[in-house]
Amino acid sequence: MMPGESARTTPAGEQIWLRSPWPLLLVICGLAAAWIIAAGNPFEALEMRWFGQILRWRYEKQLAPPADPSIVHVDITQVDLRKVPTLELEYQNAANIIRQTTAMGAKVVAFDVVFGRGDQTMATPILQEMEHAKGQNRSVIFAEALLPSPEDGKEERARSFPFRERVLPAGLINVQADSDGVLRRYNYVHGSEPKSYEPSLALACYLAWHEIAWDGDISSPRPGVLRWEEISSDFTTKEPRELKLEPILLNYRSPWPGNGPGAFRHYNVAKLDELYQTSRQNNAQPLMNAIVLVSYYGAGLGDMGTTSLAANQPRVVLHSTALNDLIQRNWLRRSPRWVDALAVLSLILLGAIATFFRGALPLLLLWIAGVAACGGLSALLILKTGWVPGLASASVVWSLVTLVELGRRQSHEFIQRLKLRSTMSLYFSPHIMEHVLKNPGSMEPQQAEITVLLTDLRNSTPIAELLGPGGMFELLNQVFETQTRAILAEDGSMEHFLGDQFLSYWGAPDAQPDATDRALRASLSLIAGMEEIRPTLEPKLRALFGYGVALHSGNALIGNKGSAQRLDYGLVGDLINAAARVESLTKHYGVLFLITREAYAKLSSPTVTRLVDKALVKGKTVALELLEVKHPFSPARFEQIAERYNDAFADYERGDFVLAETKFTALVEEEKDPPAGLMAERCRELALDSPQNWNGVYELKTK
Repeated sequence: MMPGESARTTPAGEQIWLRSPWPLLLVICGLAAAWIIAAGNPFEALEMRWFGQILRWRYEKQLAPPADPSIVHVDITQVDLRKVPTLELEYQNAANIIRQTTAMGAKVVAFDVVFGRGDQTMATPILQEMEHAKGQNRSVIFAEALLPSPEDGKEERARSFPFRERVLPAGLINVQADSDGVLRRYNYVHGSEPKSYEPSLALACYLAWHEIAWDGDISSPRPGVLRWEEISSDFTTKEPRELKLEPILLNYRSPWPGNGPGAFRHYNVAKLDELYQTSRQNNAQPLMNAIVLVSYYGAGLGDMGTTSLAANQPRVVLHSTALNDLIQRNWLRRSPRWVDALAVLSLILLGAIATFFRGALPLLLLWIAGVAACGGLSALLILKTGWVPGLASASVVWSLVTLVELGRRQSHEFIQRLKLRSTMSLYFSPHIMEHVLKNPGSMEPQQAEITVLLTDLRNSTPIAELLGPGGMFELLNQVFETQTRAILAEDGSMEHFLGDQFLSYWGAPDAQPDATDRALRASLSLIAGMEEIRPTLEPKLRALFGYGVALHSGNALIGNKGSAQRLDYGLVGDLINAAARVESLTKHYGVLFLITREAYAKLSSPTVTRLVDKALVKGKTVALELLEVKHPFSPARFEQIAERYNDAFADYERGDFVLAETKFTALVEEEKDPPAGLMAERCRELALDSPQNWNGVYELKTK
């Protein structure tokens, strides 16, 4: 329903939103876009998880841009700290790192460590190396942090060497995780106004690398922007550089420590010492013009956190990644709200296309295509342009639109057809009802490949005499209920009940590739149901209660037949007569369930059977191959009986009637097999008067 619109209805009482997809589509997309503009993206967490997945995929496929070689990590591990068990030795170790890295050409040495313990005497080695580095035009930067006071919650500064005047330059190491605990964003500058601005560790390193003074060379030409001048790439002129103060998405290239071109260079203290000794011998400077970030790395050492690429990452990687982005000017940017809202509104066009997809499956395929397009376009924009769009949110809205549209369509169809279905379902099986509803009054027959199941109640006349009309009516309803349940469970269609006969079929009016498989399962279920009825009958009735089941496949016509005043829907064709002949032969051979070769050949996974006979029934010119199907009530030794029967039948087909009779007779005596008894008697007759041109087909005298 459109916003502000009353519940307009059709004359039949149907609301407008149920008849057309447009009201719901416009409302969902409009509300989602308005929400994004007013309150931000409600699926930001999903966007960021997808963003992280793309970064991980980029790294795994080695598509991540290379890290700047100027950035070097020195990792002080637990092994290194065990070698310096006192605070004095720890500070001396830090001084050695400054001395070694600057001697190897490092331009900037930054510590992601707040040296807040000890006293002036302990700090002297570090401070001396810092002063020595300044004399060589090198910079040493110490970390500071703004921490909330436990008393009033106001920020307090934790800085290195608090027992003396502040050491500058310094960089803040404050980094805040997203609501899900993942470290994705970085602030180059902390503070709410120019007078309170302070650089992060990454920005302090960058400025020192370019010999730019924070206090004298940085200006703020407009709110939220910093500006300075730095040497251009040709080293001949200065160019202005501006930096927005809004948080950036970190362009992670590699997990810690990672490998490949996207990873930073790493040295532990021992490896750094080896590099230093080698450089002295070779008179080389392997860290020429490098920015060295020193941090504690290991369980219990320094801060760890989860990044977009991996868990348990040292937080110093945030500073090195932000520094790398600043050097390469290769940031990832979150798309603005209005762009995300526009992406959601563009789904209206996709929804317009969806109106041409009538079925549920085509609509689901369009949904998959839409979600895939959102994901693919999002990945492409991140990889090629650095923009992180809100297309994951668009895919969520598109999923909601698709779900609602599916529900609308189903509800509309349900309301339209509910009353008609409820009435017609009493007279038609589901497939037939659907076909009649789609083609009301059509007199065009449909030719189809059909599998027919026909069953007939034995001894109906003596049973009716025992039960009387009322009892017989009740028994027939009980039998038909059991048979109907078995047929409908396999999506079959039913002809009218014909006295005590029950005819059902598969493959029409809608094609069913597995029609015969369904018919076979329905037959076995029908037999099981009928055998459940048998114990409930009185002994006299139980002795008379019997039935036969037949399956046959072939071509038939199906459709409406009758006149303009009265129509009946059903099958027409010789297939029905043939199925009736096969069903009547179940009594002739003394078996419960026969299937013709035509039907058996269509089974996807043939069941256990035996070839009972090849017969030409009365009134037919084409022989039928009749197979008995094994069912739950077959003899326990059915396979062995079938094997011996088939052996005897092979002799019978060759015309060796004497040998076949011997084998059939033995099978009767040992297994009490009714078909074998019939065949033994036939073999005796044929042995006395052998037919000319015998081909194994026997012409039956009975229907």
